[in-house]
Amino acid sequence: MNKLSNYVYMTVSMFKFSKEWWKSGREERKQILSRLNEVEKEFSNKLVSLKRFISLRYDGDIIYWTCDYNTTPLNDFRYSLLSVSNSYLEEKVSFFSVFKPSPYTMGGNKDLSSFLKIPPLKYFVAYPMKKSPEWYLLPFEERRDIMAEHINIAKNHPDNEGIRSYTTYSFGIGDYEFVVIYEIPDLYKWTNVVEKLREAKARKWITLEEPILVGELGDLDIFVK
Repeated sequence: MNKLSNYVYMTVSMFKFSKEWWKSGREERKQILSRLNEVEKEFSNKLVSLKRFISLRYDGDIIYWTCDYNTTPLNDFRYSLLSVSNSYLEEKVSFFSVFKPSPYTMGGNKDLSSFLKIPPLKYFVAYPMKKSPEWYLLPFEERRDIMAEHINIAKNHPDNEGIRSYTTYSFGIGDYEFVVIYEIPDLYKWTNVVEKLREAKARKWITLEEPILVGELGDLDIFVK
């Protein structure tokens, strides 16, 4: 692991419990959730960052956001979860990307390890994004100015305070070009910021922004009810 690296791999995975899970007994569910907690604790010490959220989507139950300088531990974590779940847990969506400095903004000398280990905010949003070929044919300076407008709209919005954003890259390693990730203190204020960003010129070239994964901090005990 190179703690001085200016990039880190990220995986966002949404898991769902099978129908059989909800038919199983409370004690069996408690045992499996205890195993999931043990896997989380083990990998919290191995990965750069591991954050877990309870999904707010109908088609998912748990969202894991994992980060590391190597890809192997990310897969080890996913398969460790599946191996202790007695086939009750299914991975429904997974995004893979690289977090690195943006070509449109200055800075990028953050200590990634310390930055990503900051305690999570209450809400989490992640989605893939793709732009049209015409975007990449524009001169770099024009793209930079368009993105500057987009960034300034977000930064200057009164409801943007406290939101953490991560634009990550998936060129050649995913069916999309970016994975956009946010940690959010207030979902209501978040929707106001996103609505305003629809007015940004950069919207002209967006061709994909789904599925949108949304989660909130919570304990696994919710799945015993």
